[in-house]
Amino acid sequence: MDLTNFLGSGLFSIFITVCVCASTIIPLGAAGFFLFRMFKNMNQNSGLVKTGVPASAVIIGIQDTGVTMNDSPQVRLTLQVTPADRPPFQAMATTFVGRLQIGMITPGASVTVRYDPNDISKVAIESLGAPSANSGNIAAIQAAMQQQDQYYEQLRKTGEEARAKILTVSDMNIRVGDSGSMFRLTFDVTPQIGSPFKAETQAAIADTSREKYSVGRMVYVRYDPNNKAQVALDRAA
Repeated sequence: MDLTNFLGSGLFSIFITVCVCASTIIPLGAAGFFLFRMFKNMNQNSGLVKTGVPASAVIIGIQDTGVTMNDSPQVRLTLQVTPADRPPFQAMATTFVGRLQIGMITPGASVTVRYDPNDISKVAIESLGAPSANSGNIAAIQAAMQQQDQYYEQLRKTGEEARAKILTVSDMNIRVGDSGSMFRLTFDVTPQIGSPFKAETQAAIADTSREKYSVGRMVYVRYDPNNKAQVALDRAA
């Protein structure tokens, strides 16, 4: 047998073996990373349920994550949280829902949550409440949103002004009249005095003004120096 052909054949076989192994390892690696993230989130939620501060909340948005475990779908909920001793805020939480609980996950339904007082973006569902009647869903959502808007309006009057860079913009799938939608935004805020910080808000943005409030744009916000987790969107820069 020609030595060149033998070496070429051997190298080719090794190449095929490496490709097959890689094609197996890559999907397994992706699956492993997905499982790691899922169980990490579950552990975080479990820890929050044990140590977090309790608060009531109203579901204002629902999204199917596409994940199922033991026939229980996982959903991502947008919540209007109303703590007993601090301003209301919005947050997102994921939870698995049993088949008998699916009817309890509706916009306007009440839930009990636990949140991290040092990072209000970390919220875990503690228990589900009874769903509102259809006629009460809209009223419950409107009441929750109105309460949040009152806090933001107060911030616009009394809060300190700062420039901020928009980091993320998420459509909440809630229309405001015929010409706008509610959005959830996160910022990198640069106050006139003190260190930069990250914060979030919700705001109604007109369809014609979305470009002004896209990722990377600069805006002006108002904030409470004693509660920097939330800011009120003031105007475009």
